[in-house]
Amino acid sequence: MISFNQNCLGQGKLSAISYQLSAISYQLSAISYQLSAISYQLSAISYQLSAISATRTLLEVLSAFE
Repeated sequence: MISFNQNCLGQGKLSAISYQLSAISYQLSAISYQLSAISYQLSAISYQLSAISATRTLLEVLSAFE
């Protein structure tokens, strides 16, 4: 009977560890999605800065013809 109880306790500990690892996995997935979102935002900022730079260049070229 003691070995049965110890086996149940062991399975309970493994189950708790499994749930903790699952929770960590979900947290890492959430972090991954957040980093992807940040990456897309930085890409959008980069495109906006490129557009601003192109506009400045165009304005400089146009002002040269005045």
